[in-house]
Amino acid sequence: MYVRKPVISVILAGAFSLFGVSAAVYAEKHAKEATEHLDQAVESGKKGDAEGAAKHTEEAQQHAIEENKEHPYAQPSKAVTGENPKAEHDTKAFSEIKKAKGHAKKDHAKEAGEAADKAATHLEEKKQAE
Repeated sequence: MYVRKPVISVILAGAFSLFGVSAAVYAEKHAKEATEHLDQAVESGKKGDAEGAAKHTEEAQQHAIEENKEHPYAQPSKAVTGENPKAEHDTKAFSEIKKAKGHAKKDHAKEAGEAADKAATHLEEKKQAE
């Protein structure tokens, strides 16, 4: 009977660690996809394609949201005190994504691309802050 408890504990610990690794892999994939879509939005903006910038910015936003679901913050956001730089960069990235979408809707492709570029920079800085 005593032998079973440690064996079950080891099995459960292994299963939970696999789930954690799996979530981290998916989070990393979503982060990469978000950055790629923002890069494509920047290129669309440079070409004057506001519709393309809007489409790629929307895709980037969805991947950034999924990344946050898969890899949530370990602590609550304290942006004012600088105690959670990941949250600060995330907030700034979503703000720039919102600006990019707004510019794209107004058919301001260049401005949409510039905002998407700033969002990509914040996502990269968020990744480095972890």
